[in-house]
Amino acid sequence: MEKRDYRFFLALLLLVYAFLIIRNAWVSDDIFITFRTIENFLSGYGLTYNPYVRVQSFTHPLWMFVLSAVYLLFNQAHLTFGSGLFFPTIFLSVLISTATVFFALTKIVKRDPVPMLLFFVPVILSRAFIDYSTSGLENPLTNFLLVVFLWLLFAEKPSFLSLSFVSALIGFNRIDALLLVAPSLCYVLFLDRKNFSRNIAAAFLGFLPLILWELFSLFYYGFPFPNTAYAKLNTGVSGSALILQGLDYLLNSLYMDPLTLFAITLAGAGVVLSKDRKAIVLFLGVVFYLAYIVNIGGDFMSGRFLASLLLVSAVLLSRTEYFSLRYGIPVFAAFVLMGGFSIHSTFLDPLLPLQLVNYSVWDKNDIADERLAYFERHDQGLVVSGFRDTAVSSNVFGRNWIFTGVDQVKEEEILGGRSSYLAGPDLYVMDKTALADPLLARLPVPDPAHWRIGHFIRNTPQGYKETLQTGTMQISDPDLAAYYKKLSFVITGPLWSSERINDIIKFNTRQYDYLLKSYLSHSVH
Repeated sequence: MEKRDYRFFLALLLLVYAFLIIRNAWVSDDIFITFRTIENFLSGYGLTYNPYVRVQSFTHPLWMFVLSAVYLLFNQAHLTFGSGLFFPTIFLSVLISTATVFFALTKIVKRDPVPMLLFFVPVILSRAFIDYSTSGLENPLTNFLLVVFLWLLFAEKPSFLSLSFVSALIGFNRIDALLLVAPSLCYVLFLDRKNFSRNIAAAFLGFLPLILWELFSLFYYGFPFPNTAYAKLNTGVSGSALILQGLDYLLNSLYMDPLTLFAITLAGAGVVLSKDRKAIVLFLGVVFYLAYIVNIGGDFMSGRFLASLLLVSAVLLSRTEYFSLRYGIPVFAAFVLMGGFSIHSTFLDPLLPLQLVNYSVWDKNDIADERLAYFERHDQGLVVSGFRDTAVSSNVFGRNWIFTGVDQVKEEEILGGRSSYLAGPDLYVMDKTALADPLLARLPVPDPAHWRIGHFIRNTPQGYKETLQTGTMQISDPDLAAYYKKLSFVITGPLWSSERINDIIKFNTRQYDYLLKSYLSHSVH
């Protein structure tokens, strides 16, 4: 392809992609959990959901910091237009997502129409990928870092230090995304056995950002992982039930967005046929992540966890000569049939499914078309509400929050990210799904047979709400009271206290678990 023709073709593809993601741009309710943390952080109340209570309720530290910086710049330039984090988040998501596609097309994909379209067509027709190119969640930054990782990986002589550094940023952005790149990282490490020791040292240097964050998290929050991880692991729900739910998550994707799983499967077949070792190992990361998704029960947001897998698969498809030379046209036709002729097509009206009689955004397993749920009904879609200046606007935005003390403790069965955010810092939110509550996150669900994935509602221990309201211990069970007294000191006590550091060690080595077991045995009987 001539240079001039290539530039025109590239510009055309980018314009199509940018049009689609802007048309479908939205923010999810879950990101308001992070928004509340950002407001507290920039207002001086700490990296907290409830002011001065050190609990990590967000799962994407790097994204949170980047959003904070962009919001600060927008706020100082008076560019938020009364909608707080709404416009800065949409702007950043569109910018990074477009940069991801541009980087992939110019640095990884061969400069030829067929490979470029083998990458581009599944990307623009994947409902999962288009939906989570915005949404406010960390997907855009994860996708960009993945593309940078792939560019480094497919270089003639991959730099292990660079690969380690980008992997660390991927983990810093979302820790479980490391599964996607771990096999490739190990492959490059063992491929260069002569420099094994040097590469181990390079890995340590490269992973410093993630190591430093984990050390900070352990010191500041008292625990190495987000509170959400403990909330979703300590449920008491059987592993087999979660696996069945995870399989249902994939079935939901087949119904809502069949192209995504088809493209992933096709990429797997292509790398096996190509016998490219790097590609095979890379796809092994996709398989690992799919297994992880099934094992944890998937998610309540349809397609969210599959978006990055689609991106990696699209890159692999573009690099597989087996398809580009022999079966390019049949593959394109299959993609268009699956992604173009569907009520959920990315090219159709974003609100079209709502015009169907009795259409539900939730399936029988409570997996939701989350973008559709919030795009119109809650004024969180850009083209539906953002231009009317009504999207998530309130006078509490813009680092103007003044914390005067807890006015009330709100006990929420489902963490209302937006409603809690708009209420300001004086409202203490006790989240019964335990995403932001450190005590409930360590208690199992009362009935392991009744739950919704991602929303494991707990019972409130007697006296716990009163303890939060009064600041004095009101928990009736003596064992749970002793446990929470220690936990409360970790999350609210003086940071440098030797007693607090000792408690952190004991919590993370499970030396206080006996108190929970004793409480649970009492509650059962």
